[in-house]
Amino acid sequence: MSYVQVILTALLSVVVLFLITRLIGYRQLSELSLFDYINGITIGSIAAELATSEKDKIGEILVAMVIYGAFAIILALITDKSITMRRIIVGNPIVLMKNGRLYYEGFKKSRIDVNEFLMKCRNNGYFDITQIDTAIMEPNGRVSFLPVSEDRPATPKDMKIAVMQDELVANVIIDGKVIEKSLTMIGKDETWLRNQLKNQRKTDLSQILLASCDSKGTLTVFLKSEKKSSSCLGV
Repeated sequence: MSYVQVILTALLSVVVLFLITRLIGYRQLSELSLFDYINGITIGSIAAELATSEKDKIGEILVAMVIYGAFAIILALITDKSITMRRIIVGNPIVLMKNGRLYYEGFKKSRIDVNEFLMKCRNNGYFDITQIDTAIMEPNGRVSFLPVSEDRPATPKDMKIAVMQDELVANVIIDGKVIEKSLTMIGKDETWLRNQLKNQRKTDLSQILLASCDSKGTLTVFLKSEKKSSSCLGV
């Protein structure tokens, strides 16, 4: 096999793999079930084989990749439309702990032991399980926790304090480049941005690692050569 053919087939496998993952969507990452995990590894393995395959086998390998990708997409559509099929294919959440009581049957069904459960508790900040009221094993293998009411952090609502709703912060400069779309989103333009940078004496865009602006017009600038940030209230 020539180096040119290896380069071409490798590029082809990357393109096909990219298209398949885009068609599958973010579900593959955000809701990684056991099937998604195995299917993703399989598609990646086929793509790797395609990169070094002989010319007469490229078509067969491409068909296999498409079949695996299509099967994942079809299952995703089915589980989105049918709750019954979703429970069959994806699975149901399993209660491991409720009202401060551990459920042994839940541990057997989810196939985890107490030590693994305690590790998951610690990973979520619970070193004392008496602070947990409910623990549920999700179909993707993660454990969701509901803390005991007395041990959960107090919120402004609990203290009857009125607070302003937080809004998204727009990143208007990233690595020295002005993001026009972000400026438009907050109703500003590049002239306003440069005036704010001038007020902060940071006019060299190449030295700006990140600059963000909140809904109040506060521009926060992070320089490549500084550890601290500077802020200025927009006018």
